[in-house]
Order: sequence, then C-alpha cells, then structure tokens
Amino acid sequence: MHSKPLAVRLIQQDLKHSQLTEHLRQKGLDDGGLYSLDLMSLVAQLMQVPPEKMEHFAEIYGSYLDKVAEYPVTYLGEHLLPVAEACYLRLMGGKDD
Repeated sequence: MHSKPLAVRLIQQDLKHSQLTEHLRQKGLDDGGLYSLDLMSLVAQLMQVPPEKMEHFAEIYGSYLDKVAEYPVTYLGEHLLPVAEACYLRLMGGKDD
C-alpha cells in the first residue's frame, strides 16, 4: 500500500519544478533536461506501477507536466495542489478532469 498524500505532494513538487524550468526555457535558458528531477519514477515506484503499465502512466503524468505552465507561479505552488490531486486520480484509473 502506498501513501496517497506523499504521492500527491511529490507530483505537486514535480509540477512546480517543471513549471519553473519551462518558464526559464521560455526566457532562453534551456537546460536541455540537465536539471530534471525524475520524480515521475519515484511516484511510479511509490504507487507500485507494474512495468507493463509504465508507458500509460508516463503519458498521463507527462500530460500534466506539459500544461503546468498555464498556472500562476507561486512560492509554495499552492495552485498546483489540485492539479497534482487530479493527476493522482487519473493515474489511479479515476475519471478524466
């Protein structure tokens, strides 16, 4: 059994990091993936995602990372908590948002 609160917080932090690196990229400071945290792998491990479902997991997770720049950047990333929760629900096989 995994910890939902921990998974959601990890997703939220990954979203915030992705948001910040995307804003830097838009300003011409592209890191080429050098500063990737790869928290998706940790979340997948925490959620005990089997290898055969990893591609689908990564597609869902990546779709949330891709749209995160649409949200305001804040110190704590509080706007991203509902996004992280929605991502978690989709990863668990819940309804699309």
